[in-house]
Amino acid sequence: KSGDVVMANEWAAAEAVGDTNVSSIPPSDLITLTHLHEPSVVHSLKRRYENDFIYTNTGPILIALNPFKALPGLYDDDKMTEYWRVGEGVDDNLSLPPHVYANADSAFRQMIRGLELRLSTPIMEGASAEEKNCDQSMLVSGESGAGKTVTTKHIMKYLATLSQRKADHAKRRRAPSPGRREEAPRRNVSTRRISRAASWKAGAQIEEQILESNPILESFGNARTLRNDNSSRFGKFIELQFKETGTLIGAAIDTYLLEKVRLVHQSPGERNFHIFYEMLAAVTEDERKEYFLGNYKAEDFKMLNMSGTYVRRDGANDAVIYDKLVTSMSTMGFDPKTQEDIFKVTMSFLHALNCTFEAVTDDSSKVDESNPHLLATLKLLGLEKSDFEDALCQFEIEAGNTSYTRQVNKENAEKGLEALVKATYGSMFNFIVQSINKKIDYKPKRGEHKGAGKAAYIGVLDIFGFESFKTNSFEQLCINYCNEALQQQFNLYIFKSEQEEYKKEGIDWDFIEFPDNTDVIQLIDKKNVGIISVLTDQCRGPRGTDKTFMDAMYKTCSQHSRFEATPLQQGKGQFVVHHYAGPVMYIVEGFVEKNKDEIPRGGANLLENSTNEFVQLLGKISAEKAAPSGGRSKKRPTAGGQFAAQLNELRKRIDLTSPHYIRCLKPNQSLSPNEFSDAMIADQLKYAGVLEAIRVSRVGYSQRYSHNTFVNRYRFIALSAVNKATAADRTSILANAAAKKVFEQENPNAAPPDDIMGSVGIQKGTTKIFLRQPAFEALERLRSIELNGAAVIIQSIARRFIARCRFFRLRTRIVRAQASSRRFLARKYTRILRSRKSSVKIQTQYRLHRARKAFLQKKWIAIWLQKMARAKSGRKRFTTLYKKRQQEIETSNRNYQAALTLQCMFRQKKAKKAVEGIKRGKIKEDSFYGEHSEAVKILKAEKEKAAIQADKAAAVAKQTAKERIKEVDALKRELQDANAAAGTAKTSKATLATLTAEMNALRAELEAARQDAEASRAKLAEIQVENAELKETMGSGGFYARGGKVQSTQYEDHPDLKQLDERIQGMGLRARQGKSELAALVQSLAILR
Repeated sequence: KSGDVVMANEWAAAEAVGDTNVSSIPPSDLITLTHLHEPSVVHSLKRRYENDFIYTNTGPILIALNPFKALPGLYDDDKMTEYWRVGEGVDDNLSLPPHVYANADSAFRQMIRGLELRLSTPIMEGASAEEKNCDQSMLVSGESGAGKTVTTKHIMKYLATLSQRKADHAKRRRAPSPGRREEAPRRNVSTRRISRAASWKAGAQIEEQILESNPILESFGNARTLRNDNSSRFGKFIELQFKETGTLIGAAIDTYLLEKVRLVHQSPGERNFHIFYEMLAAVTEDERKEYFLGNYKAEDFKMLNMSGTYVRRDGANDAVIYDKLVTSMSTMGFDPKTQEDIFKVTMSFLHALNCTFEAVTDDSSKVDESNPHLLATLKLLGLEKSDFEDALCQFEIEAGNTSYTRQVNKENAEKGLEALVKATYGSMFNFIVQSINKKIDYKPKRGEHKGAGKAAYIGVLDIFGFESFKTNSFEQLCINYCNEALQQQFNLYIFKSEQEEYKKEGIDWDFIEFPDNTDVIQLIDKKNVGIISVLTDQCRGPRGTDKTFMDAMYKTCSQHSRFEATPLQQGKGQFVVHHYAGPVMYIVEGFVEKNKDEIPRGGANLLENSTNEFVQLLGKISAEKAAPSGGRSKKRPTAGGQFAAQLNELRKRIDLTSPHYIRCLKPNQSLSPNEFSDAMIADQLKYAGVLEAIRVSRVGYSQRYSHNTFVNRYRFIALSAVNKATAADRTSILANAAAKKVFEQENPNAAPPDDIMGSVGIQKGTTKIFLRQPAFEALERLRSIELNGAAVIIQSIARRFIARCRFFRLRTRIVRAQASSRRFLARKYTRILRSRKSSVKIQTQYRLHRARKAFLQKKWIAIWLQKMARAKSGRKRFTTLYKKRQQEIETSNRNYQAALTLQCMFRQKKAKKAVEGIKRGKIKEDSFYGEHSEAVKILKAEKEKAAIQADKAAAVAKQTAKERIKEVDALKRELQDANAAAGTAKTSKATLATLTAEMNALRAELEAARQDAEASRAKLAEIQVENAELKETMGSGGFYARGGKVQSTQYEDHPDLKQLDERIQGMGLRARQGKSELAALVQSLAILR
């Protein structure tokens, strides 16, 4: 630009870049350029960019050019493994080009080295405060569109994967297995897809949860701007927390200055936050009904249509990103109800800003009830229409103990609604960040040992870059103020603190002038006279406006060298601040309102009175944020004051860490690949102070150790010389020995110079040893060689010890095995002897058993045959007796029947004659008495004969029954014996057939006996009938003369007849008993059959 002539650089064709077609590429570290000036740096970056080498080192700073295209293989797992192996020292000879993975690995290794020093008490006693500090920070900066967010993602991804490798390696060390091959390192944590209705995955690992927080924050905090399609509209500092072993155990996220004004205003070519477009693109029909979206599109909402831009230029699909968002929220522990509440409130903002107001008078207004978006807003937020209208269309003023209600005009009501939406969205964003922190932040467990907790952290800062638009407002002032503060911190770390320490330690050093922006920072934040301080005073005043702020600022800051405001600019409400990156013109309009960041006076109460619990929570968050700060003055916090306090806290945190800088550069404004703007890159290099940093790094010492720490860390390089030296000389002796070895390694055939330490980049200061990066890497390499050699010796001794222990264990096991074998054989021989002796006894008992069994079988057969013979004889005898008895019964029955018949005939005849004589009256009394007495005598005689015969028949029947009972009992016993014999001798078919035949014959005989008994009963029944007729005849009346007296012929007057009747009944009873006995006998025969 100035027209100066500069020297061109020449470099070898020679970087091992893996592409033989590339003939000449600038070096990967620009501090090695022969001629260092701005054109050479820009030209080198351009050549590397043209060959798809987007990363370049400039001393301690990594420059990352945004390629605006995908570079295959640049971020895959194999590339990650290469840098991990080099960092672990596995592939020392492998030279890798600059990469964000290399910087992340460097920060991780430096943290591990610090932890190792912390665990070594003797080393830490002499270590400096810088060495004792293990915490690291990676500061990613650059303007919008330079690729800061993507770079931050890659850093987090690499650190999470490195942590997982450490954890897997620790597990393998804790659980060794002989002969087991070492498993390949675990691949990077993959994002698992789940359904939109998925529930919280409690088993998700901390690395996955940390990575899954990015999509959530991007959806709610990123937006399309003129310079970038995925620009972070907030700053964040991610603290990755590690254990002493290097395992990631948690994280915490701090956010800064969310650009809430984007909710109500976007410039042409920009979009609102991504979440609104993602939901409109991905919601289902049911969700459209639930959110009252109907057929609305993005063009129908005031919140989205003011810029006329609805899509992204990078080709990202909003619907796909929304699905990823839901997946990430489930992974982070947002339950389905919380997700639903967040999405409802998000959609309510679209409807809310579409609500309108009607002017009642010039100073009062009301909500337009005919607007269809009003009902949707109230339903989604759980509000009442009256409460909504009161909160936005009126406010209360307290005067003493009295409160007054004042109306609000239409314009102020609309502003109040916008303020309510901004405050509620900010509260929701804070709630999301807090929820993520609750999930991923490490919480110490009770009883946990000290080494298991948080030991160190690596902070990753992704914050907005320097901004200068056509119209710059309060947000740009805060963003540029933040960049000024970070640039000052960078200057102090790279330039000022470095050079002051070199001077203090007495190091040979050519001091370099560097830009100092302290006066710009004081212009912005100095107490009472800074722009933010003046703005805060105006916001807290009773009548502070943009006009009063502008007048106060012009009056206070007009004499400052970095402040400029011409009369024309003052008339337009403009002023210019000369930042380190160049002048920026700001417009005062809206400064006071944005700095107040107020929610309407009744807005917090409105949200807290909602029927939705989540909206109530947002109201409480808004009320806490708007609450006055403590103290006597009870001053209400402002946005600028809060941001300044957050920025000071951030700077303190960075100052307590070892920073690693990554400068992201944007090669062109059109976001096009393969397009490189030299002027634009030169401006960004100047803004970032890269050229000065390169100059410092070329002659600077990036690594430094206290004398004690240096000796303890590198004593292995010259151990014998260090052990022989005194404590005061150990540092010098070790430094010279180390320098000599480094020189011999780099120049094996050259003679060592006089100042060998200076030639290799080692200097000894008053309290520290300073190392340039090449010397540090060479010493680390030598240290690794010595440690590896010592490790080999230790491993050989350990293997010998393990082998010896294994040998003794094996020998002991062999002796035990032999003893067990001998015992087994002895027991086996003993069992054989015992079995031989026992077999003789068994044979004897077996023979005895067989002989006894044969004897018992023969004995049983004999007894069975005897039983069969007795049974046959008994059946014969029974048959003979049964037949004889049947004959006797038959004879007795005939005689009895005949006697009864004669008696009946005789009595009938006599009775008839008597009746006839009485009727005629002609028979004489004497002859009557004589004849009747004679008849009576005859009847008595016949009666006596019949009684005698009946007695005989009864006695015979009784005797026969007794004999029959005895015979039946004997037959039962024989049948039982036969049945038992038949049960035990089922195999004898012939005998069973004979027994069956005999049983059938006996059954036939019993059947005949039963028939005879039936006949006897029939005859007995006839006698009973005749007896009944006789009783009836006698019972009908009649008299006869005897001894001069008339005798009655009634049945009751003849006891002998009664006795005869009773005997006949007894015979019937005995006959029935015989019948039952016969039935029992038949049943027994049936059982036998």
